[in-house]
Amino acid sequence: MSDKSHQFSPATREGFVMKSYKYKLKPSAKIIAIFEAWLAICCELYNAAVQERRDAYRIACKSVGFVEQCAELPEVKAERQDVARVHSQVLQNVLRRVALAFDNFFRRVKECHKPGYPRFGSRSRYNSFTYPQSGFSLKGKNLHLSKIGKVKVHLSRPIEGEIKTCAIKSEADGWYAIFAVEEPKKEVAPAPRESVGVDVGIESFATLSDDEAAPIENPQYFRRAESDLKKAQRRVSCRVKGSKRRKKAVRLLAKKHLKVKRQRRDFHFKEARKLVNRYQSIKVEDLNISGMVKNHHLAKNISDAGWGQFIMIVVFKAEEAGRTVIKVNPSYTSQECSRCGHRNQITLATRIYRCSRCGLVIHRDRNGAKRIEQKGRAAPSGSGRSVACEEPRTSQATDLESLAITR
Repeated sequence: MSDKSHQFSPATREGFVMKSYKYKLKPSAKIIAIFEAWLAICCELYNAAVQERRDAYRIACKSVGFVEQCAELPEVKAERQDVARVHSQVLQNVLRRVALAFDNFFRRVKECHKPGYPRFGSRSRYNSFTYPQSGFSLKGKNLHLSKIGKVKVHLSRPIEGEIKTCAIKSEADGWYAIFAVEEPKKEVAPAPRESVGVDVGIESFATLSDDEAAPIENPQYFRRAESDLKKAQRRVSCRVKGSKRRKKAVRLLAKKHLKVKRQRRDFHFKEARKLVNRYQSIKVEDLNISGMVKNHHLAKNISDAGWGQFIMIVVFKAEEAGRTVIKVNPSYTSQECSRCGHRNQITLATRIYRCSRCGLVIHRDRNGAKRIEQKGRAAPSGSGRSVACEEPRTSQATDLESLAITR
């Protein structure tokens, strides 16, 4: 089960923004044992809450909500001493995750999307618990957690603002604390350039409509690490299931995948920052990436590039800096001429665009970026949709874990 804890951050006040700070913990063996025990209890509670909702509707056609399930917690804690040792708000947050999972399920049904009924989660995939309001305090380099104790924190950078929530997360290389922090909005100078179109791709990670900007190279972190990942995966396959050697091999494999993930994310953050610093309005394609990866010839390269995460980070940073991001319809952006608008039928293998009407000769990615920028300028008339406005969001934070500031 993926970590959803960071989606329960409180609403921010006007003039403030919500950010996430992620720090490495240095817990003792005793604290690690408590962390593991709490995660096992939270996972059990999550599955029990899902089962209760299923049975209530299947047997009695009754809907059980978050409030009703929270009211049952005192009785459960009276019967189970191990559950009673877990902080009450941590347990309530588990039930909040269940409520969110069902809310999203009903929303998808209403929108005629693939519903995806909430599933049970295995202990190996349940990797975090959250103090949503209280029960924690950061004093110097020590994090005090209610009913757990004191944990040393590697404060890689200072926190600028008021801490709202604290999540404890297990990753392949150790334990982390993730703080949702409310910060005052900072004044940002206007960008030196007005507008740019961004065409993401595989040959180059991204090409800009700005003729002075060189294409952004595709680092292909997964492809570069693929040989080592295959060796690590074969090592796991050769080990006996349930053995200590297999568990060790699984940890080493997870660390290698985690390194690739962090390299890609760091690259996305840096390139997004460059765009936001230079351009006031950023136009991107509204891509259906989940549909594109169904092409098995390109799926691995598309996933390796991580376009969806990159665009999400651009939107987040644009909102913070008072910039605008506009998503445009991607149809025919690579086939329409950026000079005259004539549509030329070209294949994906054609890298140089030659217009049969006006004679324009240009790289297809640069031409596509220019067409995206032109479509974005027409957004007010309905050809695009603005996803980041001049004022930052004042509602709940989005997936703060993926936007956590770690540098």
